[in-house]
Amino acid sequence: MCDRRLTLLVLAATIGCASAIPPGKTGVRTLELRGVEALDEGALRACLATHELPRFGFDLGGRGERICGQPPFDAAHVPVKLWAWPWTEWPLFDPVVFERDQERIERWYRARGYYGARVTGTRVRPVGDSDDGREVKIAIDVQEGRPVLIERVWFEGLGHLEDSLERDLTAALTLVEGGRFDEFAYEESKDALRRHLGEAGYAHALVTGHVHVDPRRLRARVRFVLRPGRKARFGRVFVRGHGELSASTIWGAAGIRSGDQFRLSTLEDARQNVYALGPFASVEVEPLVEPESDTVHVLIKVVRSRTTRWGFGIGMESGGNITQQGGEGSFAQWDIHLLGRFEHRNFLGGMRRVRVEDRPRLIFDDRFPSIERPNLGNALEVDFRQPAFIEPRMALLSELRWDLGPDPFGGRFFRSDFNLGVGPERGFFRDSLVLSSTANWHQFRRLPGIEEQSPYPNYDAFFLRHHARLELRDDPRAPSRGAFASLSVLHAGYFLPGDFDYVRVTPDVRGYLPLPAGLVLATRARIGIMIVTSANIPAERGETAQERTAEGFRDRLRRFGPLRHRLRGGGHNSVRGYRPNELGDVVLVDGRLDSGGLRQWEASLELRVPITANFGAVLFADAGDVTREKRFRFDHPQVTFGLGLRYRTLVGPLRLDAGFAPRGLQVFGEDTRIREGLSQATALGLGDGAVHLTIGEAF
Repeated sequence: MCDRRLTLLVLAATIGCASAIPPGKTGVRTLELRGVEALDEGALRACLATHELPRFGFDLGGRGERICGQPPFDAAHVPVKLWAWPWTEWPLFDPVVFERDQERIERWYRARGYYGARVTGTRVRPVGDSDDGREVKIAIDVQEGRPVLIERVWFEGLGHLEDSLERDLTAALTLVEGGRFDEFAYEESKDALRRHLGEAGYAHALVTGHVHVDPRRLRARVRFVLRPGRKARFGRVFVRGHGELSASTIWGAAGIRSGDQFRLSTLEDARQNVYALGPFASVEVEPLVEPESDTVHVLIKVVRSRTTRWGFGIGMESGGNITQQGGEGSFAQWDIHLLGRFEHRNFLGGMRRVRVEDRPRLIFDDRFPSIERPNLGNALEVDFRQPAFIEPRMALLSELRWDLGPDPFGGRFFRSDFNLGVGPERGFFRDSLVLSSTANWHQFRRLPGIEEQSPYPNYDAFFLRHHARLELRDDPRAPSRGAFASLSVLHAGYFLPGDFDYVRVTPDVRGYLPLPAGLVLATRARIGIMIVTSANIPAERGETAQERTAEGFRDRLRRFGPLRHRLRGGGHNSVRGYRPNELGDVVLVDGRLDSGGLRQWEASLELRVPITANFGAVLFADAGDVTREKRFRFDHPQVTFGLGLRYRTLVGPLRLDAGFAPRGLQVFGEDTRIREGLSQATALGLGDGAVHLTIGEAF
């Protein structure tokens, strides 16, 4: 037990001890399950009422907390138990409950297909060195035996079903011939058959099953009996709980049309789209299936939430790392700011959503904690969403962004950057494909009277932005399988007013492959093409001699386009061995970073390794280039290797990445990069590279 005689070991003793055992009771210090090898011991323990003293620790393999009767049931993980906290309550020993647990073990194994599994012995032994002799160690010996294997699986009642549906039903089974019989997989298979029949229009479908087990041969024969009934069509749609909110908007968002064939996916699609309107805490979409009727009416039940939300705060930000349409930015400055947010989810009725966020800033143009050269700045964001625009599933989006402060792309100078965009957005195939097209006005203005004056002149850009996003991942925040693709096309000028004529195309493709032991292999490839055909950036009247020396910056605007839309690389979501905006061609002029080019390519590979349920590691390799030439430089890969750590939070994984850029793998052949006045960053003092701390996966 705990040694309290040595003062220097008080803390260790406290960590090693739990709270006191109630008088007259017996506490369970350990519960050992011997012979549990083929299945997961943690999954079995979750179904027992007798527990051992909980200890702080983790599971190597990322399984997390088990739920009784829920998969996975295999043993591909390693539990690590360290110590019991002093406030931990003792689990108590009850002989009656313990006897029932022995029956639960045999029943649990039977459910997993081990019909011959038996508890062959138990031992309850007092802990000899306990202070009061009221602690016990329990051991249970289990003989697993061999599992029952599935000899045959077949259907009855297919009848008039089409051949393609029969193939889908067979593919939906989680019970497979030759595999181990499991009651959970059996019930899961029945549910899957019902869903597939419902998706095919059979709203009245019934599925039952029969299992014949031969315990001598350890073989099982499984028969599923299908009663699909007749196909059904949707009828009327009823809405309940909406109050003064528009029922017609809810009907339109649901998208269920009378006379269409009944499908379960249509109901789920309706639920997601109604919930996405915003002012609801919960949405339920129930089919009203009546016997002997080919028409299925639908009831949409909504529970309203608050339509207005607001908040205020104060904060500090050190450094800059801003993601915009054009890329990322980073520079040495810090600020103290106020933060105000307001959101209305039924603005002017019709479930229009408006969100306003304003951040007045006191900005210090140097690294924290310097308070020299303060300037006032402001960052304003206004988002508006109008549902059911033109047609039920289309939304009208509008966004306004105004940033008064240091430019994140062109250096440490102040400017006013304004962008206003408006246009429609439409989702297809349950929003797995989303298309949008917006008209935008971008305005860049110098700020007279500011010490760090912009070397760039004033300019305007009017452009159209078309975006397509295909989402096929299982979880966009932490994907483990599937694919993602996007394409953004931006064109300014030509038939639109403004100072630039250019086209910007940026496709992005990502893939995710699950591997054994919870590992995930993730890949990404993207390119960028910027074509500037003309730019009207003349010298301005009244310019001083100092301002006329900025002709080089004006010329770069003519060649590479506005700062916001240039192609850039490097940073936490790009080639991680480089700081933001410092990949490829970069020029440092008078302390101002002039980055961005006309061609970009990137490729990344990650191996994501779960360590515990919330903690993991990543091995990654990135490569890419940004050039001011009108061609791709694949002989300038600028390869980086690195290691990252992940901690799962509610808003996404907290991510720490260290990327290293070996000098021999940056350029093959002649180095044609333009890197004037730029110092090479180092990662952890171990070599060329960079370290990044942020939230969310790199891709």
